[in-house]
Amino acid sequence: MIISVTSLKGGVGKSTVSQNLAVCFAHAGYKVCIIDVDTNQSAIHWSGLRPEDAPPVPVFGQPDGIELAKNVKLISRDYEVVLIDGTPSLNKITSKIILLADLLLVPILASGLDMWATAQFLERYQDAVDEKERAIPAYFLMNQFQPNTNLAQEVKEALEETVIPVLQTTLKNRTAYREAVIKGLGVVEYKDEKAKSETVALFNELTTIIKGL
Repeated sequence: MIISVTSLKGGVGKSTVSQNLAVCFAHAGYKVCIIDVDTNQSAIHWSGLRPEDAPPVPVFGQPDGIELAKNVKLISRDYEVVLIDGTPSLNKITSKIILLADLLLVPILASGLDMWATAQFLERYQDAVDEKERAIPAYFLMNQFQPNTNLAQEVKEALEETVIPVLQTTLKNRTAYREAVIKGLGVVEYKDEKAKSETVALFNELTTIIKGL
């Protein structure tokens, strides 16, 4: 199972989502890894901080995207779940990341800039579907979500009118996500019960989707 986590805009939490989902899969007994395509290689840095007694989550760096498809397919032979931590870009790498996905996860913030980038992303997604000649299961994930704000609700409603559905689970703006990452942990291994609960809910929702694919 190849899960691509990508968008066309930076700062939406792709690496944080990838790392936390990988940790959830690892704790559930899956052999899981991350392929870090992001130019800042944050998942690589995170893996270097990960405690030796924690469930392993190997990270492979692929910042230039060269031979990405070949390398992903080779790595996927040895892992049950491969998470691709994508890069915000309009170039061919984003198209490759989408095409490789068995499941595509698109984190998004409730902002005008994110919505403008989403319009471009939807075009790139449709091009990939046309090239692959079959559907690519994809879902938006509302990240750093503030449910009581008008903007958050407006963005969520706008997304629900697109061809990509929105996950029921949302992730809030919590300090725990930023604290856990600098310790090489996922929030399910950390002390914030609310962050842990919503991350487990996201993992459960995704595994239910995967079973239906």
